Amino acid sequence: YMSSKVFKDNVFPRHVSDLMNLMHMVVFSGTDGEEKWDTYLPFEQKECVALGLALYYQCDHCIEHHSKALCKIGKVEEDVLSKNMNSIILFLRTDTSRITSSEKTRWMQAWQEFSVKIAMNRDKATPYLIGLAIGMARDDDFLIRFCGGEVRKILGEQGIDTRAAIGELESIVIFMKAAASKNRIANKVEDLFSEK
Repeated sequence: YMSSKVFKDNVFPRHVSDLMNLMHMVVFSGTDGEEKWDTYLPFEQKECVALGLALYYQCDHCIEHHSKALCKIGKVEEDVLSKNMNSIILFLRTDTSRITSSEKTRWMQAWQEFSVKIAMNRDKATPYLIGLAIGMARDDDFLIRFCGGEVRKILGEQGIDTRAAIGELESIVIFMKAAASKNRIANKVEDLFSEK
């Protein structure tokens, strides 16, 4: 029995839905219900990254799911979470390959100032983890280098195995890409079978 209902509808094959629910457990909890693996990113960071990706992909189901998960942790109010996460995504939507070098320099300065202001519980890594995840999701060389370098520095200073942590982040990116792709179209696919 899968406790997570991430992919349930009347069209998606149940065995694939179960597989994706299992992947959700493995990615976010570090377990398949029987075996447990070492994790390097705390649950709260994973949920922040997932919410950032959900906002980036504009998947309402994923936004609702990951916002609830973060609010359940109880460390942030929903309106503050929404405001800060939307601001992060606005920053990260900038395609730095299309701006001048002085604009890019200012973007980096503004991002660094902003990321310190919104870091939850003095967690400097999370904004950069979100930036790196979005960089991975859209294959953005600049974001991967810029945010990835900061992630390696911040997590390295905390004694965290940065290669393992970034690998764990990759799994969130892959899961969220699949989840958002599925959940954004679920109603449209279901409509194919509705009587009109």
